[in-house]
Amino acid sequence: MTAGSLRAQFPPPNPLAASSRSGQFIVQAATAAEPNRVLATNQSLVHLQPTLLVVSAERIKQNLWRELGANEPWRGKVFVTLYPALSAEDGATIRADRFKDGWLYHVFLPDVAERGRYVRALTQVVVLELANRSAGLRSAELPTWLVEGLSRQLLASSEREIILPPPGIRVNGVALTPSFVNGRWENPLQRAHQHLTRHPPLTFQELSWPAANQLLGEAGELYRSSAQLFVDSLLRLQNGRACLRAFLAELPHHYNWQFAFLRAFQAHFACPLEVEKWWALQVANFTGCDLTQAWPAEKSWEKLEEAVRSPIQVRTGTNELPLHAQATLQNVIRDWDRAPQTLVLQNKLRELAVVRLRVSRDLAPLVNDYFRVIASYLQNRDRTGFLLRFGKKAAQRHATIAALMQLDALDRQRLALRPTQPPPSLPAQAALK
Repeated sequence: MTAGSLRAQFPPPNPLAASSRSGQFIVQAATAAEPNRVLATNQSLVHLQPTLLVVSAERIKQNLWRELGANEPWRGKVFVTLYPALSAEDGATIRADRFKDGWLYHVFLPDVAERGRYVRALTQVVVLELANRSAGLRSAELPTWLVEGLSRQLLASSEREIILPPPGIRVNGVALTPSFVNGRWENPLQRAHQHLTRHPPLTFQELSWPAANQLLGEAGELYRSSAQLFVDSLLRLQNGRACLRAFLAELPHHYNWQFAFLRAFQAHFACPLEVEKWWALQVANFTGCDLTQAWPAEKSWEKLEEAVRSPIQVRTGTNELPLHAQATLQNVIRDWDRAPQTLVLQNKLRELAVVRLRVSRDLAPLVNDYFRVIASYLQNRDRTGFLLRFGKKAAQRHATIAALMQLDALDRQRLALRPTQPPPSLPAQAALK
């Protein structure tokens, strides 16, 4: 349809239709026929109903917005039509139409679908609606890794919240669906870790332009695991969420998504080769760690404490034995020469990358913040190569002051989160004296 020629036309009311609480999603079933019995009894598939799907769609949207840090009101209405499924391989179709008063989206889904395929379709339309808010006549084309990575992250972190199965039993006239919830928190990247430690992760180039057979079977699992880690790593960058939102806003204006990517992430990557190097480091850190369980709070705090300090040797005299001490990140940034400073800070980034994979949930954001401050300092310090001498010194001084202030604030947060410990016993106190 030509932009500006028509206004959005909404379908007539349908008794088999339901509208979401925000009004963005309208779901209707093509017929009221019973689902295919073979498909309906398959536990790996989910039976979609309009009244449940509108709730599920809203939850998927809210989770995605939270991941991306998006908070502006929605602009494009989404119509979902359920058609009778004939097989477990029935696919979803998404159509974006431009009207005079904005974009309108249609999603065609089988009424019985594989969970990953269903979440992938709704993830795609929600992210597409975000990207097209800055679009003109041309709809954005989302890269495959973005949709696959975000949808896998949603399934890994909140499957029971976003997928609502039909009620299975009735108690006193009230339809209920029994479910079992494991109270232990599991790392959403656990499945990806298991897969990527058994198979070589994909390169950035392989993630960028996958062939059709790379999304099927075992190859598809490898692609989705790599995409989930790639998206998670981007979000952990300094201002990663803002960069990813900027990437979505740039997509409608480029035929090649990599140009939009480099423009949005220019603070981190100057060219695709830098993305390749960064991605290789992320993969190496990720696959070299054990994610079988998170550390308890006390051990998590101790590991973070070790990661933000560096052991040093101090000599009080020429002939004296060295004393062992700990240097803070602020000491390293403020007092050390460039070469040893770079070596230590790069090692700290690797240590923090390892710690954040097993740290307790309450400390995870703090670990990410330490990582981002150090990475940002190194990037800002090294981006002054083309400035004049005095401008270069001022830029380096500004980068140093900013990093020190941020690290001081993080240290205060870390000390406030320190687990309470019982006072040492009397024999231990005597030994210390």
